[in-house]
Amino acid sequence: MKGGVNRYNQTFLIEQIKELQRCRWSVNGHALEDTRSELRACCNAGSNLLVTQANTHIGDNITYETQRDKHIVVKENIYKMFPKVSPFPDKPYRRCAVVGNGGILLNSCCGSEIDQANFVFRHLQTPEEGSRGWRKQSQKALRFNLPPMNYSGDIGTKTDLVTVNPSILHTSFSRLNEQRKPFVDLVKTYEPALIVMPAFSFTSNVDVSLKVFHTLQDFESQQKVAYFHPDYLTNLALYWKKRGLKAHRLSSGLMIVSTALELCDEVTLYGFWPFSRGATGKPISHHYYDNTLPKRGFHSMPDEFFFYNQMHSKGILRLKIGTCY
Repeated sequence: MKGGVNRYNQTFLIEQIKELQRCRWSVNGHALEDTRSELRACCNAGSNLLVTQANTHIGDNITYETQRDKHIVVKENIYKMFPKVSPFPDKPYRRCAVVGNGGILLNSCCGSEIDQANFVFRHLQTPEEGSRGWRKQSQKALRFNLPPMNYSGDIGTKTDLVTVNPSILHTSFSRLNEQRKPFVDLVKTYEPALIVMPAFSFTSNVDVSLKVFHTLQDFESQQKVAYFHPDYLTNLALYWKKRGLKAHRLSSGLMIVSTALELCDEVTLYGFWPFSRGATGKPISHHYYDNTLPKRGFHSMPDEFFFYNQMHSKGILRLKIGTCY
C-alpha cells in the first residue's frame, strides 16, 4: 500500500473520495485478516500495545521510543503501576469505532451510530500535537482546545479507550503539581475509558505521565491509566514506513487505527478528514470544536488519510464521511 498525497490536488482528491463513498461498503474478511496478520507479526497490540507486568519485569530496561540510546530501569515502584496483563480479550471485538476530531464530524449526527459500537477509541489531541502558535495561548484557551464531549449528537458519548498526550499536562495542568482536580474532571468525561499515554516516548514524558497514576488514585477515580509500550510504537512506525508513509512521527490517530485493525472484526473511522473543505466543497473547521490549524511537518495527516481511503476501498476498514442519517 505505497503512495502519498499531492497537496495541490485537494479538489480532485475529494471528488475521488466522494466517488468511492458512493459505492456500497462491506468488510473484506480476507483483506482485513491479511492486514491483521501483518500487524500482529510486527507489533502484536493484543500483548504488546501496553507496558504490563506480563511483558516487562523489575530490573528490565525500557528503551525510549524516540531516543533509542536512552532507557529507564524498571524499579518496583514503577512496576506496580503497570496492569498485570493486557486488558484486551483474545477474541476480537465485533464492531469498533475510532473517533477522530475532524470538523467533518460537526452536524454529522453520527453520535448514535458511534455509541452502538462494541468498543470506541478516542484521543485527546493537544496543542503541541496539532496547532500553530500554541505557546501564545492562555491556559484557559488551551483547555478549550481539548476535544469536549458536549457534541454527543455528532460524536456520541461512549468511550472505552482514550489516548492522552503528556503535552496537555505541561501546557494546561501545571504538570499536575497544582491543576490535579481539573485534570481528573476532564478525563472523567470519558469515564469509564482506559486512559493510555506514551509515557516512554520521550524522557520528558515519564515523570508527568506517572503522576497521572497517583493523581487518579488520590482522587479515588474509577479510571485507570496505562502506558504505550515504546517498542510497540517503534515497530508500528517501521511497519508504516515500509509501506510508504513518510512522517516525523505517526499521529495518535494512526496509532489507534492500527490497534483497532488488530483487535476488531470491523473498524469504522469517524472524524478523520485532513482537508480545509468538506465533501460538499464548502469550508469546514479543522476540528469539530474549533479551527486551530495543524503544526506543519510533525505528522503527515493527508498521507495518513490516503492510507485510510485506500483501506476503505479494499474493505479493510470503513471510512465514514458525511452524515449518519
